[in-house]
Amino acid sequence: MKEILKRLALLAVPVLLWLAFFVAFEPNNYFGLKAEAGSSQPVARVRAYQQDPGRNLILGDSRLAHFDMELISSLSGAQWQNLAFGGASLKETLDLANFVLDSGHEVDSLLVEVSFYTLNAHYNTDRFAALEETLDNPLAYCFNLEYNVNALTVFLDTVRGTPDTIESGDWVAADYFDADGNPIPVHRKLYDYPATITPKCENWTLSEDFDGLEALARRCADRGVRLTVVLPPMADIVLTEVCQPFGIDRAMEDQVLPVLEDWAAEYGFTVLDYEWTNRPDFDDDTQFYDGFHLDEKYGLPDWTRMLFSDLAAGAAS
Repeated sequence: MKEILKRLALLAVPVLLWLAFFVAFEPNNYFGLKAEAGSSQPVARVRAYQQDPGRNLILGDSRLAHFDMELISSLSGAQWQNLAFGGASLKETLDLANFVLDSGHEVDSLLVEVSFYTLNAHYNTDRFAALEETLDNPLAYCFNLEYNVNALTVFLDTVRGTPDTIESGDWVAADYFDADGNPIPVHRKLYDYPATITPKCENWTLSEDFDGLEALARRCADRGVRLTVVLPPMADIVLTEVCQPFGIDRAMEDQVLPVLEDWAAEYGFTVLDYEWTNRPDFDDDTQFYDGFHLDEKYGLPDWTRMLFSDLAAGAAS
């Protein structure tokens, strides 16, 4: 028996070493052993909420996922927690909002993003059920191949001293030519962006999940939660090369914005629309990293100040 136990102990050594490695380098701070997560993935954001629930929450996709939270705190005089994550669909955002409201924790404010892109029926990712299973099952998290690859990537980046990257560009002359060498009016990443999103947008129809926003507004009104729905800015090139050619601008003006205003009046929430009716005077080439994402150095701070100034004005009115 002793020999068997010794052999089992020896077999356990590599497993324990792997587990220690994984816990040390997994970027989502799943176990709450680090000061903060090094990732903005959904498991990292929701796990952070479970470990330390905030009362003022930001929900949406990658356009809201990279705010400077210290800047927000200084602008608003309050602590906000960012639960936005890359690629979040409208359904996933609504699922997360309801998860928060069902959690039993106090919620004061929800800042919820929608846009013509997430309101599109053809953009319908649905990962929240799988995410909840991962949150409830540490073993599933530890044995997940994707998260193990992430941990290995973090380890290699640490060894190599790879610096953190942000969505920001100091564009040079070479960035102003297309694939065929022809000069273009804006930097290449921005210029190519309409082609990236066109397959999802060319047959745009309003998502059935849109009605879920009314249900959320009703819940917030019943709970005394201050709800703000924000439509983030897009670059002019997306408006002219995608929205107008496919009639998305007319659909938003006819099917979405009037309904949002009606719901806002009925349930007492605020709509801050920077996508259509209150488009900021941002310079595409210098303030947008691509067609949707503001440059984190040269554009996003400006919109952050605008957004939280408007948020404060709405609270005061």
